[in-house]
Amino acid sequence: MATTTAPQTDDKDDDTTQELTGIRARVAELQRSPGLYAGAALGLAPTLMTDGQLLVTTFGATGVAAGWAALGMLPGPWRWLPGNGEPWEWMCRSSRRGYRRTLRRMRARLAQGHSLPPTLGADGRLVDTLGVADGWYAHPKRPALVREVTADARRARCELLRTAWARLLPDWQTGWWRRYSPVEMALRAGPLAAIPATGFVDMPWWAHLVVGSIAASWGARVWAKPDPANPETEQEAAGEDWYLARWVEWIACDRGPLPASKLASVHLDDDKLTAVIVSTTARPATSLAQDSVSIAFDVPPRAVNIYRPDDMPASRAKLTVRLRAKVTELDEDDLPAVWKGFSPYPGSQLYDVEDTPFGRKFKILLPRRGAGVSEVQPRSIAQALDMEGEDSAARLHLRVLDARRIEVNDMSINPLAGGIPLDLNALRMDDQGYVTVGRDLYGAPAKWRLLKFDPKRRGLSGGASASAVHSFGSGTTGAGKTSLEEDLQIAQRMNGFVSWLADGKGGAGYAPWMNDLDWIVKSFYGAMLMGQAANAVSESRYAEQMTMQWLDAEGYTENGRSFFVPFEPFAPVVITWDEFNEMILKDPTADHVKPLLRSVSSVGRLSRAAGMAARVWVQIPNLDSIGSDASANAIRDMLQSGNIALFRTARSDVDVMSLGSRTPEFRLSPLPERFPDGSETGGLFYIADGKAQYTQSRAMFHTNPARVSRQFPLPTLTDREAEVAGAAYLRREEYRHLDAADEEQFLREVFKEEQAKPNRRPTVIDIRPQVGPADADVDDEDLDELVPPTRSQLVWDAVDSGARRNKQIAEVTELKPTNVAGATKRLERHGKLHKIERDWHTAERLDA
Repeated sequence: MATTTAPQTDDKDDDTTQELTGIRARVAELQRSPGLYAGAALGLAPTLMTDGQLLVTTFGATGVAAGWAALGMLPGPWRWLPGNGEPWEWMCRSSRRGYRRTLRRMRARLAQGHSLPPTLGADGRLVDTLGVADGWYAHPKRPALVREVTADARRARCELLRTAWARLLPDWQTGWWRRYSPVEMALRAGPLAAIPATGFVDMPWWAHLVVGSIAASWGARVWAKPDPANPETEQEAAGEDWYLARWVEWIACDRGPLPASKLASVHLDDDKLTAVIVSTTARPATSLAQDSVSIAFDVPPRAVNIYRPDDMPASRAKLTVRLRAKVTELDEDDLPAVWKGFSPYPGSQLYDVEDTPFGRKFKILLPRRGAGVSEVQPRSIAQALDMEGEDSAARLHLRVLDARRIEVNDMSINPLAGGIPLDLNALRMDDQGYVTVGRDLYGAPAKWRLLKFDPKRRGLSGGASASAVHSFGSGTTGAGKTSLEEDLQIAQRMNGFVSWLADGKGGAGYAPWMNDLDWIVKSFYGAMLMGQAANAVSESRYAEQMTMQWLDAEGYTENGRSFFVPFEPFAPVVITWDEFNEMILKDPTADHVKPLLRSVSSVGRLSRAAGMAARVWVQIPNLDSIGSDASANAIRDMLQSGNIALFRTARSDVDVMSLGSRTPEFRLSPLPERFPDGSETGGLFYIADGKAQYTQSRAMFHTNPARVSRQFPLPTLTDREAEVAGAAYLRREEYRHLDAADEEQFLREVFKEEQAKPNRRPTVIDIRPQVGPADADVDDEDLDELVPPTRSQLVWDAVDSGARRNKQIAEVTELKPTNVAGATKRLERHGKLHKIERDWHTAERLDA
């Protein structure tokens, strides 16, 4: 039986390999180096050459050494320079310049006329000459086809060059071709010229052996590839701990740009670091400049991106750092190349860069998966493109084109800085119910809708039905709200609208309009009576419309009209409450507050089909300032459905107002108080009409708009509607020129007289200050002394009256701050209060 023998392996080589360590391994490596033998041959060859051969060899070696040194110190595509990109990138930059020249020549050729000159026909007239290629030159898609073919040819040529460069030439990532200093090149290339020259020196045999060994060592060293020119940096090897330590050392130190700040949710991958900046002081996280982070992390400034998403508080911000961002000398005008290297949105593309009269514009294509159009912010774009100037982000204006494309306009000069003069023709209402109140940033008219028409239902005269459109606007004092309101007052008078206005500034805001409005009041009490008169007129109109006939879409006559037809027989009415939040917040316990809120909410909910619209102006950029009861909630809802104008405010978060579905898709840049040329920005605002995208616009301006409006008739209510509106409207001429205090006293006396008339159903106006729940049945005025209200009841009533912070609640209730804090927490736990950011609001009644 044959036995199987295991094959024996020769372990001699393995033992030898294992023993080659230290000096032996180095010697073995030198023996395998061709440079060792080439250097030894160069050192020993001069001893064997004749004088002529030695002279030629010396001169030749010297020339090669000089050329080698020159190539090492001069820029060019034959080597790689740290800080200037790889040779392929060097060629691409030159190729892009050549491509731009090609495009210019191609556009010039496309613009040229290629038709032949006309010839003289048999009848003596000039006749067009038709050539063989006229059909091609007149082709409607010729420019697009030429561009496509040119781009394809260029793309194929670049791909061919890229492939040849990668396959035929050495590895350009190593330090073989990095830039050397003159001293380094003299030490590297100098022996090539000096070694052959030793043949002219008379030396003993052992000296030639020394020269040969030196030459062999030099050859082996030069032949060995040096270390790569782009080794991994210290921070890449250190990982997250290195970045955290650098953050503490450079950013979060006592004298740093953001002291005591922290980095949270740090994520580090191959080429990007993402984290969340947490500011533990009063400074917002976005106040940190990208230059500070670039110094701390040793990256270019444009590789740093700091932004705050909409759902983040001001104390936090997102940080993105491109770690392997190339530091090549990019062409700043080549925005696509800059964006490709430093884009904060991976996979996005910048294209279609065009110069405009006011700057430049371009488009950004976002990837199918990843960041959406609502996440793009001007600050991120300005940081990625390293735009100069402190207000670089404010110069960028974003406009959505579709679900993935955004148009960005970089306007160094704001086209609205020169102002917009008043144009009466633009204030004429069109068939869609719009008037033009100014011009937007892109040169388009800024539209404001007064009526919304529906041609499917018509009056007996053929006029289309319409519903009134409510409006809302906010802005600080001096922002230009009055300019837009005066434009609208002219438009309303021109188009036959009845205008009522309640001035929260006591008449100072619209003093020139005292005789040019149908009804103007200056007191808060008058604003309440104006809202109640509007309710009464709308109810009267509904009652009369129920007895009217109308025409449907097919021409049939129907009875009982439930919609409004302008001037059949009623004129549209617009009621404006200016400084509405002042009417509510100045004294939340005043007798006019609750009735005013109820009347305005009733106008908003019930009067659109009666042709009556509400327009509310506030200063605080938050609709929560008008209260938190049911009436205030209804006002907020109805103001979100119409025209919205956001003027300059004292706060930067103009876009995070309580606008519900009308919240802007993009974070709006705060409007400046002055333009870069020093001119005022009065009348500059963001406008939205049926859209979630807000556009910067400017209202038309005239030095005396009240005088302009006098050329048109002053519309007013019919006698029957005036009776319904009440005594405050009928006797408006008696107090038109009184100040706010005298007007309020006059109206209170008129109200008492109306209540005292016999055979008249009294109108109940709740003027009693609310101390407890509105539906509490309390008749004894001394009951509070016998059974004082609880601490929770006091706190809840204070919040319901408009107090928002614990300090304000303590001042109103005269409770200690610690007791107020405990009561608010207890009420929040039971669902009676809820907190929006740092403000308290009532959720439901305390006894519910």
